[in-house]
Amino acid sequence: MMKLIFIRHGETDLNKELRLQGQRDPDLELNETGKGEIARTREALIDVPSKIYASPLTRTRETARIVMERFPTVPLIFSDDLKERDFGSLSGKLRSEVAQEILENDLEGRYDYRPFGGESIDEVILRIKHFLNELPLETDEIVFVVTHRGIIRILYDLFPNEMTGGPVLPGSVHILELNKKLAT
Repeated sequence: MMKLIFIRHGETDLNKELRLQGQRDPDLELNETGKGEIARTREALIDVPSKIYASPLTRTRETARIVMERFPTVPLIFSDDLKERDFGSLSGKLRSEVAQEILENDLEGRYDYRPFGGESIDEVILRIKHFLNELPLETDEIVFVVTHRGIIRILYDLFPNEMTGGPVLPGSVHILELNKKLAT
């Protein structure tokens, strides 16, 4: 059984301003608060990973590098499957500038950003399942996965009784023990 420890990236200025921050520009670095959040998360980690997977976006790359300061010999592997959902032309917009119905659908896990050139929830779920199914789940490895709020929220929906960790805040840690491939 593989133990997956998901780490949400630290805060960016877009998070602080309550803007939609998907996989398009602006793709910002962590702010000082975010760097501090990840440093505290890094020091609180008990397990030692065999690998660290991360989304290739700037905020997750930086988060992974801060975590790796404690685990410098652990391989870091980037996966496009771990990118945040694509909000399309809504990327970078203030939440107050987006129709309330879209935000409600998003919170309920029924979003569809395809009309804006982005992704639907089904497309993001396929990416997550692809990532998980590529892992050697039958091993007893511990793996860190640095990713985004939207990805972790979907994992809670896919594994409501297996995921642990609480609110998906910047720098938060969420754990999933998995031993079987998922139907796609």
